[in-house]
Amino acid sequence: MTPRKPTLHDVAAAAGVSIAAASFALRDKAGVSPETRERVLAAARALNYVVNAPARSLRTARYGAVGLHLPPGATRLPYYTEFAFGLVDAADHRGLSVILLPHRDADDETPPTAFVDGYVVVDATAEDAGIRAILDTGRPVVSAEHLLGAEDRVAGSVVYDHETALRGLLDHLTARGAQRIATILPPRGTAWARELTRAYETWIAERGGIPISRTISFIPTADEVDAAVSEILATEQVDALIVGPSGSAAPALDAAHRAGREVGTDLLLAAYVDEPMHGLLTPAVTSFDLGAREVGAACLDLFTAIQDAAPPGDRVQVRLPRLIVRASTAAP
Repeated sequence: MTPRKPTLHDVAAAAGVSIAAASFALRDKAGVSPETRERVLAAARALNYVVNAPARSLRTARYGAVGLHLPPGATRLPYYTEFAFGLVDAADHRGLSVILLPHRDADDETPPTAFVDGYVVVDATAEDAGIRAILDTGRPVVSAEHLLGAEDRVAGSVVYDHETALRGLLDHLTARGAQRIATILPPRGTAWARELTRAYETWIAERGGIPISRTISFIPTADEVDAAVSEILATEQVDALIVGPSGSAAPALDAAHRAGREVGTDLLLAAYVDEPMHGLLTPAVTSFDLGAREVGAACLDLFTAIQDAAPPGDRVQVRLPRLIVRASTAAP
């Protein structure tokens, strides 16, 4: 005889709480104490209780899934994979699923074919037809970074304070002796890129300087980074360089070496987005830890709070990137 599957009633009885309290605890909703929630979760684990997702969907008229939209080509970059895993882990903790949405043709404004309750979008812009289609579904959208051109159409956002972060990095390079700092930045098609560009140009102008900057693709090739760095080093007298787009540190380092520059001494090099390989390069490259997993989880938490009509606190949550100083800028 097939053993009977444990029910919510069984979990509540084992934990010594009401069925309503057990349900709230299992769905990570407000209304139960941390001690009660842990007792219910422990009882569920002991009984091997699994939430019946289809039944719950019928009761709540929800799909129990969130759609995730990443920039084209982003899945090969550590930041976006870490973000996605943080979102998935947080969703799994709440008994939800995450569906990675495909990219459509540039002029295709049909909504994605996905049975989801809402969306999380990352580094998005309203110039993207796919993003406009998502916004037009009427389902809640949470953005990681401001959704450029449609900030007022999202239910909430988790963003970084890039201005404070970049100004701090520029001050760090100056304290290390840098006098002419150049940047390689992505196009201004995202809120992140615009904030970096504005922060750099403002900081330089405040000191009476002239910006030295080149623009490359949001997700550049190694050859593209190499060409931009080589051109700057050949034509400008710079003693520090910041590379913005992910994946730029290693090719920038190679280009500097070929130009006869000694990174960490006569050329300070920093990358904006930290990656696991930065600590393995020679010299190791200074960069910002953006806490991608934590931001992914925060987006999911904000989404569920909005969906459940619970007070989420600030609809725009701000995070400050953490600077990791390594040998590439550590020269006295």
